[in-house]
Amino acid sequence: MHSPVVVKQVHELKDTQKGVELMSHEMEKIYSEGMESGEKRGELKKAKETALSLAEMGLLVDKIAKAVNHDVNEVQKWIDENMCVAK
Repeated sequence: MHSPVVVKQVHELKDTQKGVELMSHEMEKIYSEGMESGEKRGELKKAKETALSLAEMGLLVDKIAKAVNHDVNEVQKWIDENMCVAK
């Protein structure tokens, strides 16, 4: 590294107790946010799968939306997208 400012900051973050604690805290936040994000994606994927299964069974969109706890327009969009893929 050529910049003395960067060298100093890297040293503080890697070689001091305060820096190590700060970096550990930041990494834990990043990890936690990633886990939350993954859980939300999983929940949304499951809601879509359920909605599509219910639509295939002939259930009305408003009932499906209520069952998966999502907006009717969003559920209709999922169904429409799935119909385009199936064609």
